[in-house]
Amino acid sequence: MFDRVNDLSDSLIGGGETDADLDPAAFAELLDNGEQPEHVLASDGVEHETDGRTTTVEPDGDHAAYLLATDERVVIILGDQPEEAEITFEMDAITTCEVDSGLLNETVVVGHDTESITFSPTAGDLESTATYVETVAETYRTVDDAIETAMERLDTLEERIRADEPTENRLVRTRSKLSEARHEAANAEMAPREKLGDRVTEAEREFERRYVTTWIERGEAALETAESTGEDDYEAFCRSYTTAATAADTLANVGERFDHVSESVIDRVEAFVEGVAGLDTGYVEASQDALDAARNADDPETAATRWLEAYRRFDAAHETDWDRTADLPELSTENELEGIAENTVEALVEHAERLEDEGENCEDDDAEAARSLYEQAADTLRDAQAVAEKWASVDDDPFETRLATLDEKIDRTKWEWGSPDAAE
Repeated sequence: MFDRVNDLSDSLIGGGETDADLDPAAFAELLDNGEQPEHVLASDGVEHETDGRTTTVEPDGDHAAYLLATDERVVIILGDQPEEAEITFEMDAITTCEVDSGLLNETVVVGHDTESITFSPTAGDLESTATYVETVAETYRTVDDAIETAMERLDTLEERIRADEPTENRLVRTRSKLSEARHEAANAEMAPREKLGDRVTEAEREFERRYVTTWIERGEAALETAESTGEDDYEAFCRSYTTAATAADTLANVGERFDHVSESVIDRVEAFVEGVAGLDTGYVEASQDALDAARNADDPETAATRWLEAYRRFDAAHETDWDRTADLPELSTENELEGIAENTVEALVEHAERLEDEGENCEDDDAEAARSLYEQAADTLRDAQAVAEKWASVDDDPFETRLATLDEKIDRTKWEWGSPDAAE
């Protein structure tokens, strides 16, 4: 880098347009590691505008002010042995670089909305410098804008993952913006392609880290819920399990599909995927066993209990979109579930009728026992009604009439057993 600064100072002073000495070593010390100087201009001073207020900045004595354009910044330096830069603009912050060619002199304005400098060079190639700054700054902004858009889309993507909402289009759109940033960096004119590429790589690394971490956190939480769910809370199990299975499917072969995921995260993913395996098979087998038991039941009470269990198992899977995830064992189609629903309603109605008959048979001798049977019959009918209302092919019209009749019988047995208040 020292040679490059020395070349710039030689070319500037060699033109004979300024008497100021430019110390290459002092210049080089002001640059960051890896920063490459490209153009330099000299002037007697510089106008500095900040928030609408303009001040004139001049070096001491016979020294000059310098505008140094590097591959990362525009730097204003005062004197030949400066301890620090006077004014600095990062390339990605520059939105203005305009040349004004007047009758007596030429000036260049460099800056952004709230701050700028006006520089009237006495030495150096103004046009080349301005073209360089304008081109490189625009390239930085283009790459950064694409990265910023990708990160905004990643924010939305994370929210959708946590909410268990579809993410495929969001994922494609996010990655497309990173690809756009990569393309702009790789095809940059004048701008430092390697440094811009490093920015994109860092954004890609951040994207992959956040995307994978969000999915695995969502999946691990769902798996924990599935493992701790009660045996008869079928919908909670299916909902949490399908989410965990979706996460496992999404993260499959993560080490091969992503370039910047750490080994520790890959190990975590593999442990999670292993933990998910097998829970689906257990649920499917238990659901099929419940269905077989319902079909083989030989009395109304057992049939009603088995059919309702089978229905709730299969309906829970249907409600949580069990088949949305690749490789899940198939439970049933919607048409098959309709058949299960019809059989469930039929079994529940038959059991309710049997309970009602038993209540009528014992009402004269034991009103309290009859009321209990009528209440069981009403609860059973309400279960049947709930299934019927959900599946249009099942006729639910008679339920209200039947339930009204049972309510009358329940009220009647309250009076027969004792006073209404005592019965309550």
